[in-house]
Amino acid sequence: MPYRKQFEVIDEAFSGDSRVRVFRSAFAESEEKDLMEVDAYVIVTRDYLVICDTLLCPEDMRSLMQEMKGLVGKRQVLVVNSHADWDHAWGNCYFQGDEVAPILAHAFCRERMLTLEAQKGLDDYRGRFDCFQQVVLKQPTITFHDQMTIEGGDLTLQLLHTPGHQRDQIALWIPEIRLLLAFDAAEFPLPSLESAQAAPQMLNSLERMHALGPERVLTGHGKRNSPSILAHNLAYFREIERRARNLLSDGVYQTSDSELKNASALLDYSFEEAVAALEGPIEDEHFYRWVHDQNCRHILHWLSEQHM
Repeated sequence: MPYRKQFEVIDEAFSGDSRVRVFRSAFAESEEKDLMEVDAYVIVTRDYLVICDTLLCPEDMRSLMQEMKGLVGKRQVLVVNSHADWDHAWGNCYFQGDEVAPILAHAFCRERMLTLEAQKGLDDYRGRFDCFQQVVLKQPTITFHDQMTIEGGDLTLQLLHTPGHQRDQIALWIPEIRLLLAFDAAEFPLPSLESAQAAPQMLNSLERMHALGPERVLTGHGKRNSPSILAHNLAYFREIERRARNLLSDGVYQTSDSELKNASALLDYSFEEAVAALEGPIEDEHFYRWVHDQNCRHILHWLSEQHM
């Protein structure tokens, strides 16, 4: 099947520190569809070369490591998976044989990669697209729960559990340079909730990251590096929550997915209003319209269960 695939090295100025490199991979299932872009990061510390997410396939990692070959030297290579979603972890299998490296992630990340659902998703893509033929699911080798710290010698990398988008989602905080890698825990224009039960976790995660006071925030999608993304994401979810609580206080609420297909309309909170305060173009608008309606539906479910 025809598809589009790209790999790109991003200018160092994007991260604000030459020790943090940014790489971008993009994929579209056809010429007609918008490209889905995802970023990965390499943090060069005194003692480690830390690969943060492994993009779409081992070929992406081969290109990334070719760019970084002059900086490996005596540094130990470490890999961090922000979560188990395919666009963030399918390049893991590059790190085997002569290129083997420890892969760090939340314990739930390993669990998700071991599921039948994860294998079926990979089998589907391998059956349709040549660029995924070499992908093999490779699970994390070192896991943690709430927090883990990598002492890099000159930089401290704090891995923080920040669920909401997915239960295994983490962020990475570098206090010395006040840089937060939020991955998919925050997103432009809108983040995506995993489920109704994840709504309070998402709010707590955004509050936790915002309280760090980062000077730059890098995400997995959206091509943004401003810390304002955390405030925007948080205000967005709080507004859905406010409207949902008002609706429920009037005794008007539904509980089934079929009845809540147009949850944003039920809350009178259109996609246009949700993104009105954001600056810059919004790519893949069709997808984010779906995300917005799903977020409204999940939060209504969450609050309606409390209301009953």
